[in-house]
Amino acid sequence: MQDKEEIFVALDVETTGLSPFANELIEISAIKYKGSTKLDTFSTLIRPKMQIPYHITKITGITNEMVKDAPEVEEIMPELISFVGDLSIVAHNANFDYKFIQNYSNHSFSKNKVIDTVPIGRKLYPGLPNHKLGTIAKHIGITEDGFHRAEFDCECCAKIYMEYLKAV
Repeated sequence: MQDKEEIFVALDVETTGLSPFANELIEISAIKYKGSTKLDTFSTLIRPKMQIPYHITKITGITNEMVKDAPEVEEIMPELISFVGDLSIVAHNANFDYKFIQNYSNHSFSKNKVIDTVPIGRKLYPGLPNHKLGTIAKHIGITEDGFHRAEFDCECCAKIYMEYLKAV
């Protein structure tokens, strides 16, 4: 049985591509919750060493101009490690985000419990045509458009997890 007032961190990253080794982080957000109460937010753009590919800008809306004065990943990772601590990490398609933060943090999150909202979404909403974050979010009443920006995606992911906690 889950503790409905557990403290967890919803986390999302935006990247220059799909490989945690060949690509870089361009945005990271982590929102700390106690149950359904938002406690704190960590969110930042990140300046990659490579140019952001056009197709990534098209998906995320994050441009090279937006990140030119942002901190580099080495600057923000200690803050993220401190922010998350030993709390559970909740993410949609969690393995993707987890591989990136592990790679860029020297595996600092190895002891954190990782909760993926994709299987949760499949369990809660088996009739949906797919279990993408946007599909589930719209199904539970999130209608505004902010998908593929890390902080918005964190909030959506957290709401899915909260729906799950209500159901168990």
